[in-house]
Amino acid sequence: MSETRRPEPIKVGLVGAGAVAQVAHIPAYRRLRSVELVALCDAESPKLRALRERTGVATAVAELDDLLALEDLDAVDICLPTHLHKDAVVRALEAGKHVLCEKPLAPTPGEVEEILVAQRKSGKAVLVGMNNRYRDDSILLKRFVEDGALGDVFYVRGGWLKRRERIRPDTWHYRSDTAGGGVMMDLGIHLLDLALWLTGYPEVERVSASFWRHKPEIEVEDSAAATVRCAGDLTIAFEASWHFLMDADRHEMRLHGSEGSGLLNPLRVYQRMHGNLVNVTPQSERRMGNIYMESYEREIAYFGEVVAGREETPPLEENLVLARAVEAIRRSAETGREIASVGGASAE
Repeated sequence: MSETRRPEPIKVGLVGAGAVAQVAHIPAYRRLRSVELVALCDAESPKLRALRERTGVATAVAELDDLLALEDLDAVDICLPTHLHKDAVVRALEAGKHVLCEKPLAPTPGEVEEILVAQRKSGKAVLVGMNNRYRDDSILLKRFVEDGALGDVFYVRGGWLKRRERIRPDTWHYRSDTAGGGVMMDLGIHLLDLALWLTGYPEVERVSASFWRHKPEIEVEDSAAATVRCAGDLTIAFEASWHFLMDADRHEMRLHGSEGSGLLNPLRVYQRMHGNLVNVTPQSERRMGNIYMESYEREIAYFGEVVAGREETPPLEENLVLARAVEAIRRSAETGREIASVGGASAE
């Protein structure tokens, strides 16, 4: 009997060795067999050298062009500051590499459109790192929605509230020119993407939003709230904050449907059946672990399957819907008015 050989792992180079790379991406690569981290790229030599020694990754380079020139490199994982995403994604695609890019794909709708053009020309896959889609509870809830168990979902409410005491104003996260925004780009965009993904990514029609900045030493908002009205009579409301003055952070989402409801953190699903409300939450046994770290591992494993041709990426055009919605949210917060976001243009 012939022995079944395991497929060769997908070879990935990581660009940007900051916090999300070190805390989430690199540990995921070390646990997975289907993808192999073969190269690191970062402009800060001391950090790059220390990380190479700690991880044992064979190759470390300072320039993206040097990474893209490596032989047998299948894909690039981009963990750079937001304002550098578009250039890195486009260059990787032009070099014939598949791309995993941390969220957001780009800070503006125009830059997302440029990436869409480059992706179509290259024929390579681009997966955006919306890791909350890859949590096991999110996947289960989406199945209930798609199966019609909740009926027509008409309202989604989400919140991600954190108390962030240690803030370094000089880092890119707190500068408008590098981050593209504050807590909205950090936490709010995750909430909005997850709500849209769970409900089939309808077009966004109108938004109303407010931003607050309690720390004068930073350039961006630390708290945000928005109401998003979508096609199909769906309304999404969410709040995000780094300035949540309580003893514990909160991250939650609930879906209201005509025939039931669903909640995340913890997962709960209720369905109307034969005139009664029934708790139909799956009683599954899950391994003990950090649900957020596991979501990164599942996301990167899925990316490996995409590169190997065994899975398809979500429509990249979803990121244009998202970018237009975020742009409209920003304008609404700046002007204090409701903003329309229809057909690629935002107008008051």
